[in-house]
Amino acid sequence: MSREGTLHEYLEDRLARVMDDEIESLRHEVQHLIAMNTASYVAITSLVATHPNPQQLHLHLVSALEAVLGSERLARWTDEQKRIVRQVVEIFQHVQPAPAIHPLASAMGERDPRKPAR
Repeated sequence: MSREGTLHEYLEDRLARVMDDEIESLRHEVQHLIAMNTASYVAITSLVATHPNPQQLHLHLVSALEAVLGSERLARWTDEQKRIVRQVVEIFQHVQPAPAIHPLASAMGERDPRKPAR
């Protein structure tokens, strides 16, 4: 085998290893972003569901969405990215208010000292 052939094979092998490392790094980053996005979704859904004034929140989401979509910051985004932003915000607009949570009542049940005695 010629020296040029060996060098060529070495470079191909090296490039393949570098590409594999880059792909693995990107895969890890995507997995991290998906996990962070899921955590954010859970937290935001909880905040929306427990907001003290759901109507005011809904109006704010609508105006904030239109302001962001029309902003210079998003001017270079693709239509697909803008569609995703709109879709996610619209999901939050449909979150229903959550019932009040009373941890002491849940923990104490019938022994809750705040309940009148029977």
